[in-house]
Amino acid sequence: MSFRRALPPFLLLCVAAAQSAAPVAPAIAASGPLALRGRVETHAGLTVLRTWGSPEERGYAHGRLLAERIAAAALPEFAARFGRKQPLLQQARAMLPRLIELPDDAQRELAALWRGVVDSKVALRMDALERDFDFTDLQIVTALDVFGMMGCSSFTVWGEQAVGGGVLTARNFDWPFTGAHMLDQTIVHVTHLENGRAVAAVAWPGYLGAVTGVSSDGAMASLHVGSAKVTLSPQPSSWPSAIATRAILAHGVGEPAATFAKAAELLGYTSPPAGFMTHLTLPVAPKDGPPTRVFETDARSAVAHEHGGGPLVLTNHFRTRADGRKASGDSVGRAKELATGIAGCIDAGDRKVDVAEAWTMLQSVERGGSHAFGTLHALVFRHEPWVFELRVGALQDGKVVAAPSSERRHALTRAQLFADGETLPK
Repeated sequence: MSFRRALPPFLLLCVAAAQSAAPVAPAIAASGPLALRGRVETHAGLTVLRTWGSPEERGYAHGRLLAERIAAAALPEFAARFGRKQPLLQQARAMLPRLIELPDDAQRELAALWRGVVDSKVALRMDALERDFDFTDLQIVTALDVFGMMGCSSFTVWGEQAVGGGVLTARNFDWPFTGAHMLDQTIVHVTHLENGRAVAAVAWPGYLGAVTGVSSDGAMASLHVGSAKVTLSPQPSSWPSAIATRAILAHGVGEPAATFAKAAELLGYTSPPAGFMTHLTLPVAPKDGPPTRVFETDARSAVAHEHGGGPLVLTNHFRTRADGRKASGDSVGRAKELATGIAGCIDAGDRKVDVAEAWTMLQSVERGGSHAFGTLHALVFRHEPWVFELRVGALQDGKVVAAPSSERRHALTRAQLFADGETLPK
C-alpha cells in the first residue's frame, strides 16, 4: 500500500480514545546508581550507540549518552506532528495504558532510558505544545508503528542467485518526512544482550524498536505496512510490531522451522490496526526450503507466507491473506519493478545479483523529491560473505533525496558493527 493512500498517523485510533482509561503514572526504574554501560562511536560520520548489561543498564546508558540527540529528534517530531493536532496526541496518551504493552525487559529498559534523559538535565520544552516532553510521550515514540504507517520495499536472493553466494537482502524504509531531524538523527543502536548475542537496529535516538535490524548471528528483519482490513485500534495490551521484531532478532537463529515458529509466536503479541508484514531472513539457506519468510499480521492473527523457490520480493500488500484491502497499484508496481530487475540480473551476464545491482534496484523503487514522504534509509545486508551497507536520505532544497541515491553512504565491517572479538567493559 502506498502511504499516500493511507490514513494519517493516529487517525485510526481516535474513535476508541474516549472509551479508554486515563493514563497511569509509569513505574520509573528504581532509584540508586546505575553503571554507564555504553559508549558512542562514529564510523565515517555514522553514529553507533553500543549498550550492554542488564535492560536497566542498557537503557540508562542510552538515555544518558544520547539525551541531547533524543531531544533533537523527539521535540521537533512532536512539534511537527502534533503542534496543530494536540487533541490527537491527548487521545493517544489516554489510550496508551489500555492498548499498548511492552515485554518486561523492554519496559525496564525504557524506564531506565527515561531516567538517563532526566539525569542529563537536557532541556525538554516543547513550545508548540506548551509543555515539556515526558515519559508518556516517550512511550508514544516506542509505539509509533501502532499509530502510523510506512511504505517500504525489499527483496532477498540467495545461493546461486547472488554473487558470492550466501543470503543477500536489500531494503528501503519509506516513512512520512517531518523535517531534517528524521535524517540527521539516524543512528545504529547495537544492543549487546546478556545471552551473548547482539542486535543492531537502524533507528533514532530514544527509540527501542527495530524497523530495520540485523543480529550478530546473521538474521535480518524489516517491517512493511500491509494490506489488512483497517481496524479502529489494536487489541488491548498489544506489543508494537517493532518491539516484536527486535525480540525476534534477540532470540537468535536456530533450526529454521523453530526460528520461524518463534517469530510467529512473538508477532502474535501484536495487533497492528492497519496490518504489517515482517520480512525475516536467515543467514544460511536450509536444504529443504528458502531462508526467508514473511509474516502477515493484522489485529487478529499473524499468518506466515511460505515463499516457494526463487527470489522473494516484498512491498506493501499481503500475498497469503485475502481478508484485507485490495493491493494498491503503487505496491504492485514496485513489486513488479523489483522482480523485473532481479530477473534481468539473473538472465544476463553472470546470472547473479551483486551488491551494486541491489542498490540499483532499490533506486528503481525509491521515494524522494517530496517534502512529506521519502525513503529515509536503505540497507543491503549479508552475513557471509559479510556486507552491511547503509544509506541515509538527505535534504536538498527542502525535499528528500531518497536514501539509495543519497551521498550519505556507510559500509561497516563486522567488527565495527558488532565489536567482534572485543570484551565489553563490565
